[in-house]
Amino acid sequence: MRAAELPKPERVNQVWLDEAMDQHEAYLRGRPGGQRLSLSFKDARHLDFRGRELAGLQMVGAELSDTNLAEAILARGSFFGADLSSASLHHSDLTRADLRGANLSGANLECADLSEADIRNGFILVQDKHGNLTPMKDGAAELRDVNLAGANLTGAMMGRVIGPRTNLTNANFKNAKLVAANLSDSDVRGAIFTGADLTDADLSGCIFQGAMLGGAILNNTNLDGADLTAAHFQPAELRYAQTRNVRMPKQIDALDRSVQEIVADHIRWIDSLGREGNQADLSCVDLQNVDLSGMNLQAAVLALANLSYAKLHAGSLTMANLASVLALQTDFSDCDMRGIKLDCANMAGALLRCARLGPINLVGVVGQRVCASLKEIRLDGADLSGADLEGVDFSKASLCNVDLRNARIVDAKFIDADLSGADLRGTALDSADMRGATGLRR
Repeated sequence: MRAAELPKPERVNQVWLDEAMDQHEAYLRGRPGGQRLSLSFKDARHLDFRGRELAGLQMVGAELSDTNLAEAILARGSFFGADLSSASLHHSDLTRADLRGANLSGANLECADLSEADIRNGFILVQDKHGNLTPMKDGAAELRDVNLAGANLTGAMMGRVIGPRTNLTNANFKNAKLVAANLSDSDVRGAIFTGADLTDADLSGCIFQGAMLGGAILNNTNLDGADLTAAHFQPAELRYAQTRNVRMPKQIDALDRSVQEIVADHIRWIDSLGREGNQADLSCVDLQNVDLSGMNLQAAVLALANLSYAKLHAGSLTMANLASVLALQTDFSDCDMRGIKLDCANMAGALLRCARLGPINLVGVVGQRVCASLKEIRLDGADLSGADLEGVDFSKASLCNVDLRNARIVDAKFIDADLSGADLRGTALDSADMRGATGLRR
């Protein structure tokens, strides 16, 4: 069916838009002169909507490419058939928005809230001169080359709209409808798929490190060549999925030695300054529920290990490499973690009460200090109360609802970190680098 041709959309300018947005905000507050903003079938390309409260606005069929909608409140807005290609929508509120048939190709939706949004295909029908209803355009929602890192897509209806090779790190797809979606070769590290319907979806070649797959519907889901190292799932949940060439975590019983023997050999390596024993390498091993409390794992390698629900309290992890570990609700309380590497780890709900993550002085190197690196870590709901976090790098970390009461954060870096709901009572922010940090209570 041939698409119908419409007149060229009316162009609006920034002066008109600013006044219209003021009227919409007055409308939301019930003030005199208030009027709902409608840009349906208008041309608002390249204009600035940043940070405005525009819930319930009408944008059906609007031209919005390259617009700045960052941090705007757009909840329940109608973007049916709108062109939002290359738009900036990071940290925007699009809860329950109607995005059917919208073009979001190249858009930046990093940390946007799209919970319960409808992003399925949709057609705008118009009446031609003969009275027949024909589509204005093809009506396929497009999310090619989109950035959805950290976005909240809880309960969203999406279907096939997301394309392959998409950045979906730390995105939340809880209970989302992704039937027959093509996410092949996408980066889904730290993403949450709990309760999501992935029936017939193509997730081949995806990187699931730190991702939550437990409770997802995986009927005929294509996981060929996917990396499930340090992902949270139960083996039985993969029963009906296609799992050819899947990279799985190592099991403890498949190791050539027991964990206790590996740790004992590691302690000899430490005590002899490397002359005896061997450095512990437990990378990519499933260590769920193990008890390593009080153990000396200084400079050990546990990258991509699954430490969920394990006990490591009162031990030593100084200068250890725990990059990209999965450590859900793991107990690190009173642990010496100075100089540790925890980049891209998922430690949601972990206990780090009174843990030491401050800098460590290198022996024999005057003035050389190594600070702990927790860049892009997920610590949602974690307890860091009373912890020493001097100099820690939390750049781009997710720290939602984290307990930081009475923590010491001298010279810590929170650049572009999300601190929504964080409890900061008794914590001095004066010397911390908070550039770009979001969610702070003023």
